[in-house]
Amino acid sequence: MARTCLPLVSMSDDDSVGVIFPLVREHLQRFFEGQKRVFVKFLGRNVPPRKLQTGSRLFFYESRGGKEVVGEARIVEVGSGTVDEVLARFGNDLFLTRPELEEYAGSRIGNKMLVLVLEDVKRYAVPLRLDKSVTMAGQYMTKRMLKSLRANAY
Repeated sequence: MARTCLPLVSMSDDDSVGVIFPLVREHLQRFFEGQKRVFVKFLGRNVPPRKLQTGSRLFFYESRGGKEVVGEARIVEVGSGTVDEVLARFGNDLFLTRPELEEYAGSRIGNKMLVLVLEDVKRYAVPLRLDKSVTMAGQYMTKRMLKSLRANAY
């Protein structure tokens, strides 16, 4: 099985609590205001992150912001599908509008994308400041990393 494009750090499989992906503020608002519950993302090798599973968390990193994780959600379903499959199944629950999704897909319209169905979306009162930017490829969040970020947030 091919590896995902997410940066991997040396850790055991049970060390990962989720994944951090960057989103623009407008898209984050759709999650935080309770309007949307489905996140989609094309991955470099079309393989879901191997450490991502039901019960993991998606951490929201505000791109073009201050290198901060601004919230999180619990992942209740991990899947994949083409743009047409995703639109047919999730429609208005997607965080992207149909035109935004089609523009994002571009020539990858027939490729599979990662689909994360979310619950318990919350915005942090105090964002978690990172030392470096998170690229579009994303990054795993470990228990140790989360504990350290929370300790430094107050």
